Amino acid sequence: MGDNTYFVDQKLLSPPIKRAAYSDRMAYVLGEMSGLAYFPFEGVDGLLSEAAIEAAKIVTNKSDESLERFLADFAEKLYHNKGANLTAFKEILKIAGFQYIAHFDRATSQGFLCKRISPGTDPYLVLAFRGTEKKINDWLTDADAVPKQKDGYRVHNGFYKAFDLIKDDIRSALKKKACLDADGNLLPLFITGHSLGGALALLATKYLARNIDGACYTYGAPRVGDYEFFFDIKTPVYRVVNSSDIVPRVPLGAANQLAIRLVKGLAWVFDSIAPLKSLFRWLEQELDKLNGYRHYGDLRYLTDVQGGRFHEARLVLNPPGLDRMQWFWKHLKASIFTPVKSHSSLLYRKKLVEVANARREI
Repeated sequence: MGDNTYFVDQKLLSPPIKRAAYSDRMAYVLGEMSGLAYFPFEGVDGLLSEAAIEAAKIVTNKSDESLERFLADFAEKLYHNKGANLTAFKEILKIAGFQYIAHFDRATSQGFLCKRISPGTDPYLVLAFRGTEKKINDWLTDADAVPKQKDGYRVHNGFYKAFDLIKDDIRSALKKKACLDADGNLLPLFITGHSLGGALALLATKYLARNIDGACYTYGAPRVGDYEFFFDIKTPVYRVVNSSDIVPRVPLGAANQLAIRLVKGLAWVFDSIAPLKSLFRWLEQELDKLNGYRHYGDLRYLTDVQGGRFHEARLVLNPPGLDRMQWFWKHLKASIFTPVKSHSSLLYRKKLVEVANARREI
């Protein structure tokens, strides 16, 4: 009776109480930011792309006419001045109540950092990374999918190299005065990205923000590492997946282990046929190179809708794997000839705004 086996470690009795819980409205805001990351703020030749104009319309909530008048002021300049793109980008953020702080552009890695400055709201930072909607097949089949061994964990080699290009630039930007509160501490930071941008957001959380006030929200992000890779991350991570989006299902996770066992079995069955045995042994070795990928974070699943009825979309919290598998195959046929259809950033954003508005009224 005298033994005290309760609360034996006093150091653990003061847990953090300010971790950022999942928010429908923040999911919407960061979904828009992950879409805005596709805006060519780094400058391109010629006029603003249709995709950039569409992103600006959605984020700013402006009518087609008013926004197009604003963008028209910059369109002519783009032929002679790539900086006009950045000027337009800053103005779009300003209209939405955000202050531009920095952007990052090295090789194939792009992103931006901004700050919420709207009156009556607490300031916070958003770090958003650009994805690869147009070149999705490039990195789905890239040899860099073989994980990199680093410090006792495994991480996607291609994603790691892409993040490493801009890691130091981001670290420097986060030290700017605009990113700090009155006491010199980093403001709450929310990290986000769609597609490859989501993978970069996870890497940024791991290497730059593993224990901060804020959170990481990813949209249609692929797997980036093994269980050990995520072990020291304390920052909340929320993983939003749209219906039959194929990208979050690559690289293969536990299914890869099943595939290895199947190939091993086939090698045993065809042991007496040397060419087939060699083929299956080789395939087993190749699959084993990709072994270990896992997802991390709380899953928020956006249900499928038909005919653009986005108001019917629902948000499901951590649905069982069997349910997700059934939904995936049920709705995959709708996009079988365009396998990245459900991966569109625009689809994510249209569903998120409907879900946020519907749940806000509850």
